Amino acid sequence: MQSEILPQTDKDRVIIQITDTHLMDKPDAEFVGINPEESFHAVMDDIQQRYKNIDLILHTGDLAQAAFPETYARYLEYMQRFGVDFYQIPGNHDNINLFPFHSPEPIPAVIELDQWRIILLNSAVGGRTDGNIQTEQLVHLKRLLEQLRDKFILIACHHNPFDMHSKWLDQHKLKNADELKAVLEPFDNIKAVLHGHVHQESYNLWNGIQFISTPATCVQFKPLSQEFSFDPIAPGYRCLHLKANGEFETSVHRLDHFKVTINEEISGY
Repeated sequence: MQSEILPQTDKDRVIIQITDTHLMDKPDAEFVGINPEESFHAVMDDIQQRYKNIDLILHTGDLAQAAFPETYARYLEYMQRFGVDFYQIPGNHDNINLFPFHSPEPIPAVIELDQWRIILLNSAVGGRTDGNIQTEQLVHLKRLLEQLRDKFILIACHHNPFDMHSKWLDQHKLKNADELKAVLEPFDNIKAVLHGHVHQESYNLWNGIQFISTPATCVQFKPLSQEFSFDPIAPGYRCLHLKANGEFETSVHRLDHFKVTINEEISGY
């Protein structure tokens, strides 16, 4: 795991990925024995201290654990204080009917950053833990990719397209990952697919595309665990430096001196 602060040039675009905040309807409420609001704010404080010039912050889902209007309103109000563009996509714990989308479903949102484009997909399905990207979204995605052949592309969704080699967690992956990969395969300008959901850092390379997950801002899941298990490692986030030539560098940071106390009696996701 990388943790250094990457050097930044004037031509770099810097994006921060946060994920799986699992916010409650009240700021002092707990989730599996921790206060997700507290750990989320600690992550945001760390981001501000480490990075002074951020182009955007991207939240890759499970914004809410208690998916009520007040939860989303409080998140939006908090994020607006930073003066940085921010975007979010839903996770399986979010309420699709209340979620603050940036584009009407099923049209993916497209973020422009110089020669880069970031495409936001919804893989959340109401009432389910696993994920699926609806056919209409994939049709729109293919059309967008054909229009953006001269740009460098990042794609974001919530669910993991690849197995994590954790029996319990792999039941909840993106179920139509093969359909997504069939859309992506003809294009050589797609640099990475960012996702959350797995509460840990991971990396897969397929067809020249990096598939990358990021630690949660709240509790972490133990890697390579056959049964549901928390990892007492600290919360974290990811920074990506997008280069003008289409390359990118990325670094994961975890909070220092942040004590994680988890209710080990919780036995399911």
